Amino acid sequence: MMKKIFLPILFVLPLAFFSCTKKPEITVITSLSISLSKVQIIGDGIDSASITVVNQDGLDVKRRVTIYFDNKVYDGKAFRYSSPIVSTIYAGFGSVKSNEIEVEVVEDKNLKYEKNILLEQYTGTWCGWCPRAIYQIENLQKTDKKVAHVALHLDDEMTYSLSIVLFQSFGFTGIPTVHADRSFTWEGDSSIISSMHAPVRAGFKISVSGDPTLITTRIKIKFGKKYTENLKMTVYLVHDNLVADQANYYNDDPESPYYQRGAVMPNFVHRNVLIKPGTDMFGEDIPADSIGIGGTYTREIRFTNFRCENINDIKVIAFITYTDLHYVLNCVFAGVGEQKDFVIVN
Repeated sequence: MMKKIFLPILFVLPLAFFSCTKKPEITVITSLSISLSKVQIIGDGIDSASITVVNQDGLDVKRRVTIYFDNKVYDGKAFRYSSPIVSTIYAGFGSVKSNEIEVEVVEDKNLKYEKNILLEQYTGTWCGWCPRAIYQIENLQKTDKKVAHVALHLDDEMTYSLSIVLFQSFGFTGIPTVHADRSFTWEGDSSIISSMHAPVRAGFKISVSGDPTLITTRIKIKFGKKYTENLKMTVYLVHDNLVADQANYYNDDPESPYYQRGAVMPNFVHRNVLIKPGTDMFGEDIPADSIGIGGTYTREIRFTNFRCENINDIKVIAFITYTDLHYVLNCVFAGVGEQKDFVIVN
């Protein structure tokens, strides 16, 4: 027997069926305006420009209109193309036609660059859990030569004052914390880092020269696409051989490489310690007119008043970040007397 609980539903549905509903009004389109996020893309079928179409009231009507490129109907949420061409794009609705925009699809000249990964390790000599992260990074760098590592010490003798500002800005509250490309916290899985080396459309050329009183680095960035996001460049000066005692909570753990090394490990070598930034910690703006297909940005930075007993212990790390997201697009590192050219990859 049917339960009474279904009866109200059977009673309500006919009422809903016969109830009066007001049809939504459809705005009449009397004029159209089309815009693109960028007017130059690479003809690789991947690079794209977002399309926006509004009517006379500024309302989004993209779904109601037809998009035309090179006088042919173009069907796609974003504009992308797979061969070089210069032509116009516009929108149409019946007899109403939008403005025309000239778009250049540039030949893909394979301006894809080697992708290096930035690991920013927040640490401290007083932190007994930190040796585990130190070991994970050193172990990773034995097999992955495309990892740039910087140690940002907090509240110890090697602290740079603004490291805590950077640390807190990402919402971190404890150490050890290893920030990979400023996008996620790395827990030591090397396969995750390996998967991040896909080529990118921004590459570095760098040279570093100097002596214990003055370090000069010349950096050139070349772009293989037009980035619509604002980009910044950050430069660090790091010391790869600073010695200080290190707390060790793994002294009684037989599975740790620091087993029976002491609750405090004396004369512990600390690698790639930030001693001075050459820019703001969050970077300096890269001019928008440099960020295009084949565009370049060049910068020279000089470091003085830094700690250095052996010039061979000094390195420079430079990296590009997205201004709003802070994620790292690419990075590079070099020691004094070293030069690295652009590394183009398929």
